[in-house]
Amino acid sequence: MFQVSNQSLRTALMLGAATATALSFTAPARADTATETVVVTGSRIPQVGIYSSSPVTALGDHELKLEGTTSVSGALQTLPSVVNDGDGDSVDNGTAGIATVDLRNLGAKRTLVLVDGKRLVAADASLDVDTNQIPATMVERIEVLTGGASAVYGSDAVAGVVNIILKKDFEGMTVDSQFSETDRSDGEKNDTSLLLGVNSADGKGNVTVYAEYAHRDPVLGAARDFSAHALAVTNYTGGCQGLPTVRPDAAGNGFCFSGSSTIPEGRIKSLSLGGPTAGQGIEFQPGGTIKAYTNETFNFAPYQYLQTEGQRYAFGGTAHYQITPGIDFYSRLTFSDNSSTSQLGPSPLTTNFNINCGNPEMSEAVRQAIFGTTPNGIDTAAGIRAQCTTAATGNNITANADPAFTTRLVSTALRLTQDGPRISINDHQAYQLVLGARGGLGYGWNYDVSAQYGHTDATTILENDALKGNFQNGLLVSPDTGLCTQDSANCSPLNFFTDQGLTAANVNYIRENLLLIQTVDQWDVQGTVTGDLGFAGIQSPWAKEPVGLAAGVEYRQEEAHATPDNNLATGNLVGFQSAAPTGGGFDVGEGYFEVRAPLIEDVPFIESLSFNGAYRYDHYNTAGDANSYNIGIEWQPIDDIRFRGGYQQAIRAPNVSELFTPTGGSSANAGQDPCSNAGAIAGLTAGQQTAVQGLCVATGVPTGTESTTAGRASLDCPSSQCQAATGGNPFLKPETSDSWTLGLVLTPTFIPGLTATVDYYNIKIGGFITATPISSILNNCYNPNINTTLSAAATACSFIHRDALGSITTQNLGYVIAAEGNIGGDKVQGFDTEINYDLDLNDMGWAKAGSLSFNFVSTLVTVNNTTLADGTVLHCAGTYGTNCGEPQNRFRSNLRTTWTDDKGDFSISLRWRFLTGIQSDLYQDGYSDSVCTTGGSLAACAPAAIATGHVLRWGDYSYFDISGTWSVTDGIDLRAGVRNLLDKDPPLTDNNSAPASDINNNTFPNTYDALGRVIFVGATVKL
Repeated sequence: MFQVSNQSLRTALMLGAATATALSFTAPARADTATETVVVTGSRIPQVGIYSSSPVTALGDHELKLEGTTSVSGALQTLPSVVNDGDGDSVDNGTAGIATVDLRNLGAKRTLVLVDGKRLVAADASLDVDTNQIPATMVERIEVLTGGASAVYGSDAVAGVVNIILKKDFEGMTVDSQFSETDRSDGEKNDTSLLLGVNSADGKGNVTVYAEYAHRDPVLGAARDFSAHALAVTNYTGGCQGLPTVRPDAAGNGFCFSGSSTIPEGRIKSLSLGGPTAGQGIEFQPGGTIKAYTNETFNFAPYQYLQTEGQRYAFGGTAHYQITPGIDFYSRLTFSDNSSTSQLGPSPLTTNFNINCGNPEMSEAVRQAIFGTTPNGIDTAAGIRAQCTTAATGNNITANADPAFTTRLVSTALRLTQDGPRISINDHQAYQLVLGARGGLGYGWNYDVSAQYGHTDATTILENDALKGNFQNGLLVSPDTGLCTQDSANCSPLNFFTDQGLTAANVNYIRENLLLIQTVDQWDVQGTVTGDLGFAGIQSPWAKEPVGLAAGVEYRQEEAHATPDNNLATGNLVGFQSAAPTGGGFDVGEGYFEVRAPLIEDVPFIESLSFNGAYRYDHYNTAGDANSYNIGIEWQPIDDIRFRGGYQQAIRAPNVSELFTPTGGSSANAGQDPCSNAGAIAGLTAGQQTAVQGLCVATGVPTGTESTTAGRASLDCPSSQCQAATGGNPFLKPETSDSWTLGLVLTPTFIPGLTATVDYYNIKIGGFITATPISSILNNCYNPNINTTLSAAATACSFIHRDALGSITTQNLGYVIAAEGNIGGDKVQGFDTEINYDLDLNDMGWAKAGSLSFNFVSTLVTVNNTTLADGTVLHCAGTYGTNCGEPQNRFRSNLRTTWTDDKGDFSISLRWRFLTGIQSDLYQDGYSDSVCTTGGSLAACAPAAIATGHVLRWGDYSYFDISGTWSVTDGIDLRAGVRNLLDKDPPLTDNNSAPASDINNNTFPNTYDALGRVIFVGATVKL
């Protein structure tokens, strides 16, 4: 058998991002001496060489130090195969405050996260795992397997597996501390950790414990020029309308200062009665005067964080003790408290409210505009009643016996600046206990049995929202008493009808903080036996090694509950989205086996040929039965080259949130309502436009407003965020995926120190669990090229629920239903490459010159296609946007060059991160690429192209990082570095061009460096 020591493995992995599959070891004749084997992620069978039929990439402890990262997520996010969905650090709008991993852009829920081969407890009802639970100081290496692995590990391993291998048998005490900040003296991060290990006197046991504290300071969008103002390609109707532009070219084309149409002055979106603003919305002015709304905006960008505030406490440890060679007890305890604070602009109130005609807070001008009254200049209760007797009828006006209490339903828009910015505080406390025993059974067989329990408490506090019910109370005011007609003892009549804003009493009455509590519980029991069938003589006659086998059973329960307070549950708020109470769980019983069979060894052109396969059967009490399996082949014709390939069918069972969340409201970047001005379908004939307007009426738009500019404007979704009613589906079935891999491993003996791998991957997911994008639903209803008869009976139209004013922008009233279903598909395809080369400069005649090492790792994405419920295929490779989300660069690579002195005490390393250019998924609409020319982050286009908004593209990006390490003494190691050495600004894009959870402050901070140049220094002291 091969002889592979832990030291050999550790040395290889510390090269930094070294592919485990690229390493090979010489095979001496089998001896009857004890040998040491290793377990590589993707198989439970111990192997005598660290290679497999699936690509495995490893990040060692030294690479983490060179990157200057103190978190697992920070290390993983620079891998080309990882599409960054955010870690609660750079995501501000919609963050859950956790660090997830998304391999292949298939979603974090399709990447399985393990610690020492066992599942980590999830952070929420979506069963997303927070990798912040494990501090980097406790990590020996991180192994990343890309491709399906459900047959070995179970559900969720569709895109791949991240296996965090912890340090074991550590002895001594180590204190590690790191500080970083930008060259603008902001964005400070501190991380300090302690590692303590003790071996037993007889050498049979060890206890290793750790503790960590980390903190990061926030950075506001106002701190950078590119993020200080919300930007858009155009400001509403085309062009910048005289507003400033950012990064203009010689012709003056650039991104316009824009923002939200929900403004602090307050306005009513659309009115159709007589008066000076007939047919137009009104904007409130000083002294009770009014004017027509003329596209003023509110700049929300300065309030948002480029880097959120956060802190983390963690402690835990591992222990084991070998009682006999057959019984080795082991345990792991992890605890973490991870909190993150995000911030958005003050709450945008875009809700329909009833206002009574006799409200004394209104001026005569306002009353006339809203109710069509005739001013009489008498500002008394009697005078107000006299005005109200002339109020028009219809137009959402409800008459009352007392004319002062005649009401009209109006669509309001007000930015609650006096309420303060919206603040979200997410805190996750998670712990997990693993207990197990392993040992030998004789005849080369071993067992491993374990039981684990994990629990997460997640608390979300949402500050500075406003209660919709209280706001409504404040708009119904008696002219006789000046008090609210509802809740008069507490209610403060709202000073809504002037640009001077709400009073302190108003704010105290409507402002409210909200609370959401989530819990997750996980139970997992499993047992595995591994060994070979040599005792039974089962092996190939042409192979030296017998067939290896692993078999086992596993039983797992997952349970989660989300409990919002009453205001969140009922949607009685204006700024944050409602949250439905969720509760449920599932259990699964599993049985699995794995086989590894050497077929031929040491014959001409077949130094080794082996087969491996695995199968797992799952029975879910919710989703029924599921099967997953894989087969793989490895062929090494000569020492220098190895071929590998495999097929895997993997599954992902629906999580608790997808199964049990009741239908509830949430905003979604859906483009715009086709019945609105902003969402009007382009390219229609006059007859088609008239027919679409008729369909708008048939689906709930009030007659008389569908054909007027002002009426359609009232239907615009603010910031392109229409309301979706999303929810779970208890009848969901598991997703299934088919994965193909084919790879080449080069270890040329004629070039010592060189290893290289090239792997092709192809993953296709069927029964993809997703909610149909509401943009697709709206298009399928109102686009005459799809709904050719423009019938309101079309299936898509049945999902559209409009409020009394015809909009789909109000919680619980106007929305589009988009529930989860096995209705989509996804396919990704591409090539992974990694090259490692170590060069000893002494061998070249340069005495004591040290050594050079090179590591190149890349991913080329040739296909990333998402299939929607209606059969529409989105081609997301090389794009970003409303449908495709975070940028999916076609090619990403890292090249690290490291020089180490001849004693190994000092090293300096330069890393080049490269990303190919990207464009908006709007280009899929058939617009010619030739209408625009690009220059980095600036698109210079003809005016017609600006008006259509199809200018959202930029070129290739390169970042350079430099870092170094220095072993000052045996007990002191120093490190320092600079990320984004050249201080390159991120590319800019329209702030409405992608989902709010992906885009932040006009760019994508998960993909591009938003903070600029970052400097870090750190030290490790061994005591």
